[in-house]
Amino acid sequence: MSGTDGSGTVDPDRAVAIRLRARLAVVERAAWFGLVHAMRTRPAETEAYIASERARCAEGFGGRGWAADLTEAERGMLAAEVDAGLAQLLEDARDAV
Repeated sequence: MSGTDGSGTVDPDRAVAIRLRARLAVVERAAWFGLVHAMRTRPAETEAYIASERARCAEGFGGRGWAADLTEAERGMLAAEVDAGLAQLLEDARDAV
């Protein structure tokens, strides 16, 4: 399915997905700014916080509490992805400061 109808307009269903994608990008950039600022001003505390969040997410996704709609295997995959993402985010923030 193409994103346009040939006249240069965006399909309404695709427009919803594009708007959500844009909102996610805005939130991601704002969060990135905050993380880099935190790494510049309080690096040890920021790294400790990220470490505690990694542990909290592993525990939260390990049970049914945070993602009860997913299977155990899906929650495991989600937990691994979140953990890897947080680890990479911290590494990227270290490189940015």
